[in-house]
Amino acid sequence: MSEEQPTVQYSPAPQQTSGRAIASMVLGICSILFCWAYLIPGLVCGILAVMFSKKAMAGIADGSAPEASAGMAKTGKICGWIGISLSAAYILFIIVYVVIIVGIMGAAAAAS
Repeated sequence: MSEEQPTVQYSPAPQQTSGRAIASMVLGICSILFCWAYLIPGLVCGILAVMFSKKAMAGIADGSAPEASAGMAKTGKICGWIGISLSAAYILFIIVYVVIIVGIMGAAAAAS
């Protein structure tokens, strides 16, 4: 009888992800979440998300970061721009709202 050797199969090591890409994605998501409630943090998180995304993509281009993190960097960039846009629109809405309210109150005070 022949003795069979057990075969061992190794799975490939999981690819590492760039920390900047992860930070970009997390900040981009936070910028969307915080744009309605806190205004300025949503804007700041969005700007930081876009900046981290650019750094992550530059790292991927020069080979210092793995290509597997490109999706996270792109997601962070898109979410960051959405968060910036929503925050800016909400800030503009608040400014217009305050101006209208002050105008109405001024007109009411002048009429009486």
